Amino acid sequence: MRVVYSWLKDFVDIDIPVNELADALTSAGLEVASIEQYRIPDGVKVARVLNTEKHPNADRLSVCKVDAGEQDPLTIVCGAPNVRAGMTTALASIGTVLGENFHIKKSKIRGVESFGMLCSEEELGLSNNHDGIIDLPSDFKVGEALSTYYKDDAVIEIEITPDRGDCLSVLGVAREVSARFGLPLKNIAKIPVETKDLRIEDFISVSIEAPDRCPRYCGRLIKGVQIKPSPNWMQRRLTLGGIRPINNVVDVTNYILLQYGQPMHAFDYASLKQKKIVVKKAGEKLTFNTLDDIGRELIPEDLLICDGDQPAALAGIMGGAGSEILDSTTDVFLECAFFEQTGIRKTSKRLGLSTDSSYRFERGVDPDKGLIDAIETAAQLILETAGGQIAVGRIDEYPRPFSPRTIVIRPSKASKVLGVALSSEQIFSFLSSLGLECTTQSPDQISCVVPLFRHDITIEEDLIEEIGRMYGYDNIAPSEIAPVYLNTSLPLAERIRDKLRTALAFFGLREIVTNSMTSEKLRSLLTPQISPVKLLNPLNPEMAQMRTTLAGSMLGVLAYNLNRKNLNNHFFELGKIFEQTESGVVERQVIGILIEGNYWAGSWNTAALPCSYYVLKGIIESFGAHSGVGQFTFKPAADSSLIWEKEVALVSNGVINGIAGKVSERICDHFDIKSSVYYAELDVTSLLQSSLPQPKYRQLPRFPALERDFCFVMTDELKASEIISEIYNVSPLVEEVTPFDLYRGEKLGEGRKSIAFSVKLRSLEKTLTDKEAEGICSAIVSTVQSKFGAQLRT
Repeated sequence: MRVVYSWLKDFVDIDIPVNELADALTSAGLEVASIEQYRIPDGVKVARVLNTEKHPNADRLSVCKVDAGEQDPLTIVCGAPNVRAGMTTALASIGTVLGENFHIKKSKIRGVESFGMLCSEEELGLSNNHDGIIDLPSDFKVGEALSTYYKDDAVIEIEITPDRGDCLSVLGVAREVSARFGLPLKNIAKIPVETKDLRIEDFISVSIEAPDRCPRYCGRLIKGVQIKPSPNWMQRRLTLGGIRPINNVVDVTNYILLQYGQPMHAFDYASLKQKKIVVKKAGEKLTFNTLDDIGRELIPEDLLICDGDQPAALAGIMGGAGSEILDSTTDVFLECAFFEQTGIRKTSKRLGLSTDSSYRFERGVDPDKGLIDAIETAAQLILETAGGQIAVGRIDEYPRPFSPRTIVIRPSKASKVLGVALSSEQIFSFLSSLGLECTTQSPDQISCVVPLFRHDITIEEDLIEEIGRMYGYDNIAPSEIAPVYLNTSLPLAERIRDKLRTALAFFGLREIVTNSMTSEKLRSLLTPQISPVKLLNPLNPEMAQMRTTLAGSMLGVLAYNLNRKNLNNHFFELGKIFEQTESGVVERQVIGILIEGNYWAGSWNTAALPCSYYVLKGIIESFGAHSGVGQFTFKPAADSSLIWEKEVALVSNGVINGIAGKVSERICDHFDIKSSVYYAELDVTSLLQSSLPQPKYRQLPRFPALERDFCFVMTDELKASEIISEIYNVSPLVEEVTPFDLYRGEKLGEGRKSIAFSVKLRSLEKTLTDKEAEGICSAIVSTVQSKFGAQLRT
């Protein structure tokens, strides 16, 4: 927000250096980003161009005769494209210093002597406009110092936070200055002078069909205006405020925008054929041409200002082509309204059309006194700058009036939160200075009615923040920090997540965090069988859907690393995946594990260990044991997806909650990955909703173990895991079962194999005898033979 210092003084009688004011504003929470000083240099005069001739030796230069109030006209060589005879402009005479160190002196330009320089606004420090020399009003006195008309001024650039929409105006900043320095805030609103024989209801009507989107709509009619440039003082303020002057009527609406923060729109009354303003939703898809002559594709929810049934403006954002103010305009209908914030923002973002009006409506404007002051002042300013007659009456459709919010603040709480002792009188004074109506209800209760322009004040803590700003955070004396004892216990779900992360990191996996959004192309490649959750307004096609698996984003990270020669990658991610079902959106917490290259790089005396399905399987099994998740069983997947070359389902406690396998070459080719990749995805949603697994402790063995080896011949379909599970069930003295050999060959016959197991037996109470061990071994052999038909190989 650009605040012109002289404009600020219209509201508050303040006379301090602009740097001190900037420091005070920053201390109050309005961060000043920059200060621009504007001062007309000494030696710059008002001059009039008498005639111009083409330079004899340069196509783009003109030789001008200029009246600067001296005895004889001066010869000036000028390169501005807009120089013309009869033009009133600014002349920097010989000896003038422009900018920091640009001295004007007599010079010969392409053989023609020049006795000064005609200046642009930028060269004079008035604005950044350098398109041509400044075009001054014709009533400026020739020979007069330009500083007579352009007083020294400054512009304070303030970074306004999104919650302080009330400060997007000179008045809003003036309120802060008034409260900060204890100065009265002046009301400079104008009262329009109406013409008695013109009544607005005889010319136009207004109806609101969408009161939830437009709670208030006001209008004024001014007839018989003359469109011309606005006065110099208004143009200067607009230019310093960052808005280009256009004509007197449009400039008034922009002037009110900067002064009150209230967007306005001026319609050419003659273009409103039906003379009936209707505020309504579009109701259907249609194309609407805005002032910039671009066709905008609207949806049914977009809000329009219509002339009967014909769209005339995109509410709160931009007017329509065909109803704008033209040089031929004689009658003006002035609109001043309050539009609901969310709807304006949605339309603005979807169309990619952000304007000064939409920017303010999105942050909230004043639907009460500020709106009325704005339209009344605007009507009178148009009368003063464009002539005409103001019709009697103001249209004011306000079907759902707003009620101000009342909040009770406790001085004791404010003092405790801010860390400084404040009296009820101080708090009363601070809040009253900001425009709140305060009433003392008890020694420790003050009732505050919040003005409607303060959309950011909703709870007691907001009032405490305002008190802190007014007291000055710099004025709060530092104190010794007392010891604070905090409950450092994390929520249960977060503690479980930390436990899972720690367990995975223990196995040499690095955690990555990737985007939860993906593209339709990648989602359909990886999980075509899953219905995705689609975004209504994606930033780009690559983030159009919520991911249905972690595999896509993790493979993308792998490809990124491999392209940069970062090999042997082992990642994990704990994140969310999403699915659209008939009952709604299902959100699951999953763990993705991805390994590639060598799991163990090896050294001078050990060989490298390449990543494989069995390495992945070992990580999952160990992870289950160390994290408390439990033991996993690996079974063939019933419904194999398209990701895997080999896939198994992970079963824990009888429930399938994961998949694992080797990523197919087709998927790897999509990411341009040449190496073998192994991936697993575990659903831990239910685990995060349960209690934290308690560690189980057991006594260290005091007695020796006995080891026995068994080799069973079986069919190829039989899994080692099934036999291992049954061996454990034979006796509680079975401590560990480890497969150590696999054999297939002609001696066994086709479709058969032999697996050797090492079984460790131990009692925690005594040393086992050979007889006891033999009994357990016999039970193992008979159990395996009877249940699986496997034969002991001898």
